[in-house]
Amino acid sequence: MEGEALSALCTPALVVDVDIVKRNAERMIKRCQNLGVQLRPHMKTHKTLECADIMTGGSRRCIVVSTLAEACFYADHGFDDILYAYSLPFDKVERCAALSERLDLFQVLLDHPHALEQLNKRPLRDGRLWHVWLKLDCGNGRAGVLHSEPEALRLAQAIAETKGVDLTGVYAHCGNSYNCRGVEKIQAVAQETTDLTLQFMENSSS
Repeated sequence: MEGEALSALCTPALVVDVDIVKRNAERMIKRCQNLGVQLRPHMKTHKTLECADIMTGGSRRCIVVSTLAEACFYADHGFDDILYAYSLPFDKVERCAALSERLDLFQVLLDHPHALEQLNKRPLRDGRLWHVWLKLDCGNGRAGVLHSEPEALRLAQAIAETKGVDLTGVYAHCGNSYNCRGVEKIQAVAQETTDLTLQFMENSSS
């Protein structure tokens, strides 16, 4: 539809200013590089290869998805180092295993000992490890094990001690920022989540 008016589009339609998307992505990539942190952009909103390429700077590595359908879609198109950011559903362990055995790096979230048991019952082939992030609830209240509960530390310890499983890190989601009004309130939620996560990490290493 190059050269045609937007009014000629059939609706609903997704309209994107690609130059702005590229500038925003480049700014975020550079900011994370300057901070010395790894950027892992989420794919669930756009679900496109084009935006994924832009958001990863063309590396096609280090992305987050919210469904296994998204994970398979990106894996089928050459993406790797994929984090499935949904607490492991017991009925999807085999599909997660297939991706773990197929990709260089596929990662899952756990927030319950029963989920860890499921992984323990399904060892990966060729000595591969399950790469696991502990899903931590820092006030969002939607998913994860509560940061202040002793069960959180016990689960982290259990993951670290389970054969065939690697405790990759801790994952927290600031979903409680969705109802915030104004940048300052959003930043306050982000800071609180960061502080609680770091506090949990310190407690787990002591």
